[in-house]
Amino acid sequence: MKIYITRHGQTDWNTKWKLQGRTDTELNDFGREQARKTGEGLRRTGIRFDRVYSSPLKRALETAAIISDFAQEAVMKDDRLIELSFGQAEGTTGEERKSIPELSGFDNFFTDPEKYVAKEGAESFESVLARTADFWENEIRPLEKEVSNILVVTHGGTLQSLLLHIDHRELRDYWKVRFPNCSMNLVSLKNGSFKLEWNSRLFY
Repeated sequence: MKIYITRHGQTDWNTKWKLQGRTDTELNDFGREQARKTGEGLRRTGIRFDRVYSSPLKRALETAAIISDFAQEAVMKDDRLIELSFGQAEGTTGEERKSIPELSGFDNFFTDPEKYVAKEGAESFESVLARTADFWENEIRPLEKEVSNILVVTHGGTLQSLLLHIDHRELRDYWKVRFPNCSMNLVSLKNGSFKLEWNSRLFY
């Protein structure tokens, strides 16, 4: 089995470096074009999907439908793929967070994950790692003998967590790999073992 995992296409908040988290932003026109070209690129290489999973947020769900050529109703929405909640930090830029006393220490999320403390309304690393591990072990692993190609569309933070479960990075290396919007990552499942085949390829 092959599992293709990607981050949603670009949104206007991406262009402004605003934290999106659980805020249900939509793709912009460039993000839709990224998804369309990614789907075309995958199909040119002969890749078509038997099953598609997505975060329930609109930016991911629309990306999943465009890339896969599935109707949105046929995409399997899974809360385990939703982005982390950032609580009060959602909608802010890095510069804005510097002037908000309540967000003191938040940027450890990116710079020093081991020291990050999720404040009220935000999700911890422990929580996202647990739910993404559950997705792999209880949703994907049982499908090994049933399907060949799966597409998973998620978000930047959650994507890191999904791959951390596979490549066994330490939490301090959570952000070691960067994922442009709609960049593709491939995980294989063979004889009960997951393997990260490659990271961050662009098909557009």
